[in-house]
Amino acid sequence: MNLYGEILSEPILRFDFSSISAEDTYSKRGLIRYGPYDSNISRKDEVKSIVLFPDGFQMEEQILIDGLINGEGKFGGFKSFFKIPLKFVEEISFRPDNVKYLLSRISGQNPDIVHVLLPKSNTNIYHEIKLKLLANGIPSQMITIDKLKDLRGRQYILENIALASYAKVGGTPWTVSTTHNENNLIIGVSRAKDKSKKYLVGFVTLFTNDGDFLFMHSKAPVIEWEKYVDGLSDLIHEAILEYSNIKGDPDTIIVHFHKRPGKRELQSIENALKKTNRDAPYAIVHLNEYSNFRLFDTTHSSYIPPKGLKVNLSYHEVLLLLDGRIGDKRYKVGVPRVLDIRLDRRSTLDSDKFPDLVKQIYDFSHINWRGFNATAIPVTLNYSKLIAKMVVELGIRNWNQIIAEGKLRDKAWFL
Repeated sequence: MNLYGEILSEPILRFDFSSISAEDTYSKRGLIRYGPYDSNISRKDEVKSIVLFPDGFQMEEQILIDGLINGEGKFGGFKSFFKIPLKFVEEISFRPDNVKYLLSRISGQNPDIVHVLLPKSNTNIYHEIKLKLLANGIPSQMITIDKLKDLRGRQYILENIALASYAKVGGTPWTVSTTHNENNLIIGVSRAKDKSKKYLVGFVTLFTNDGDFLFMHSKAPVIEWEKYVDGLSDLIHEAILEYSNIKGDPDTIIVHFHKRPGKRELQSIENALKKTNRDAPYAIVHLNEYSNFRLFDTTHSSYIPPKGLKVNLSYHEVLLLLDGRIGDKRYKVGVPRVLDIRLDRRSTLDSDKFPDLVKQIYDFSHINWRGFNATAIPVTLNYSKLIAKMVVELGIRNWNQIIAEGKLRDKAWFL
C-alpha cells in the first residue's frame, strides 16, 4: 500500500486588523512590532486588575506586579505586547477564613480580571476563588507562587501570564492571515460529563475564517442522552442564527467535532445545519487526537518526521502531525501527536475542498493564546477540551450558574 503526503507550510499570523501588512510568522515578534489584532478595534483604554494573594507572600505579589507592568529580561511588560496599560487597582491579601468575604467585595468592584497567587497545594481555595469570580462574570488568572521564584524561567512565565490575561478579558492577540475572503463559520462541537459520569453537557464554540474566537454557547446539563442530542441540535441552530445576525449569513459552515461522535449526535448536527434553511454548504469534520496511527521518518536519526507532515489515507481522511521536527531539531520529548482528520459523509461541501479544511486545521493549531510555547492544537479542539475540563472541575450546578450569568460567553475565560 502506497501512501502519499506533503509538508504543510507554516501559517502567517495577522496582527492589527486595520493593516494588511501587519503580519509575521512569529507571534511574540509580531505583537512587539504591530500590537494585537484588535488594537484598532473599539476596546478598553486600560485593563483593570485586582491581585489576590495569601498572607505572607507580599514579595511574590510585587514580583508579579512589577513583572507585568515593567517587564523582566527581554519581556517589556504587558503594554509592550498589547499597546494598552494593565492597571492594578487593588492588592488584597487573604486567609482561608476570610476569602469568601473578600471575593464578595471584589465581585462588587467588577474588575476586568483578577490575578490570583496560590501555593501549589491549595486546590480547594483554587476552586472556590475561580467559581465565585466566574459566577459573577469575572475571569481570573491563577499563578503558582513557586513559578515566580524560578529566576531563569520567570520572563517566559510573565509573558505567558500577560498573553492569557489579554485573551481572558476578551482581547484577540493574533489571528491567521488568510487569502480566503469567504464568510465561513467554523464551529467547535463537544460534550463533557460531570465527575459522577451522570450529567451531560453539550457546548459549541464559534470562530471566523481566520480563527478569531467569537463566543461560546452552552445549555443546562441533562441526564438522558435523548435530551442531550435534541438540545445539541437546538444549540447549533441558535449559534448559527446568532452568527448570522453579527456577521451575515455564512457562505460555508464547517463543524469540528472532537469526541468520537455517535450516530444520533451526527444526525443532530446534520438536522441543525439543515434547519437553518440556507443554501450554504457544510462540512462535518472529525478530529481524533487519540489515533492509533504513528508517523516516523526513517531517513532521520531521530525517526521524528517534520512538523506539519500530512499523510493522505483516502480522499476524505488524512493524518496530520501538529508537532514534530523543526529543521533538524526536536524541541520536545516523546512521540509527536498524530491528528486523524476525517470528512463525514453527511457533508455537503465538495470533497475537493477537504485539503483546504485540513490546512485550516493546521493553521488553527497556531492560535493557542494560553502561552507562547503552548502545545500545538487546533483552537476549536483546544477550547472544547478546556471547557470540558472546567465542567468537570467546577461541577454541574456551578456550571449552570456560570452559563446563566452570560457575561463571559465572548471571552476566552477558560484558558
